[in-house]
Amino acid sequence: MSIERPFLFSSEKSLASTMVEQVSPFWASRQQGQVIGQDGLRLNWCAFTKPEHTKAIVVVNGRIEATAKYQEVFFDLFRQGYDVYSYDHRGQGHSHRLVTGSDIGHVVDFEHYVDDLDTFINDVVAQKNHQQRMILAHSMGGAISVLYAARKPNAIDAIALSAPMLGINLSPLLQKTAEPLCKVLSKLQHPAGFAPGQVPYWAKPFKHNLLTQSEARYQWFRELYESDETLKVGGPSAQWIWQSLSACECMMQAATQIEMPVLLMQAARDQIVCNEAMFQFYRDRQSAGLPVQFDIIAESRHELLFERDDIRNQALEKALTFFAAQANEVPLEQTA
Repeated sequence: MSIERPFLFSSEKSLASTMVEQVSPFWASRQQGQVIGQDGLRLNWCAFTKPEHTKAIVVVNGRIEATAKYQEVFFDLFRQGYDVYSYDHRGQGHSHRLVTGSDIGHVVDFEHYVDDLDTFINDVVAQKNHQQRMILAHSMGGAISVLYAARKPNAIDAIALSAPMLGINLSPLLQKTAEPLCKVLSKLQHPAGFAPGQVPYWAKPFKHNLLTQSEARYQWFRELYESDETLKVGGPSAQWIWQSLSACECMMQAATQIEMPVLLMQAARDQIVCNEAMFQFYRDRQSAGLPVQFDIIAESRHELLFERDDIRNQALEKALTFFAAQANEVPLEQTA
């Protein structure tokens, strides 16, 4: 009988050397290209594949993020024996921006994000025949993936959601007024303008950030964006907020429409997305008798995949164990 060993993940303690000596050469080896999304927008993508890999993970990132930020995550997933695919959302990363001369986070219609994921999977991921195809999605990427799963039920086998944006963390008053207010503003602003209270990109000091407790990973991410200013995305437009809040309502309806297994990973100390919406999504799936796993990761902030080691390792282990269970497999043993 074989002894199961823990997954092998990179560590904060040696992050600087790991990024230079291992992750950077790995990142440089990526396959990359562009696909044409809705409205003719160019979308940047990357992939890491091996002929012997039979399973794929599509990583769908969050608002303001980029594939370049996920280098460490891709590295860790690939070492577990998966092909890894990802792309930059419209208006983010190295994909086509929607508002010329501005770093505003904007989208015309939230469904365009879903269209883009569909295009990426059809045009890039599906070019290789995998035995399993899973999605690992974070925050806004979780919202996009839920709507995609409802639209294309046979395109993927399972979804793991890291702090998914099933709702946005707003005060009760703003929850009622933000959507109609931003809808009106979006029709008045030409070109699109920032939503009330939103500003261009700025690097918030680590001690004031709401995303992670890993200073090493946070500083690496901020330095990456300083070294490549095209990655910077500021606050959202009024239209983005209107479209996103509207999409959240559709996501809650999708809870009982998605038949594939879903893993919900909640950050216990999340101040970005609405955790109550996640509880409701879980309860609705349970009531409908649909496969769902719900894990609250203690002490964690929003970015589970960029948190300190004890939290990040939990999130990655839960996602990989969940994926392996879909094929009734024991996770691959890893060596250092």
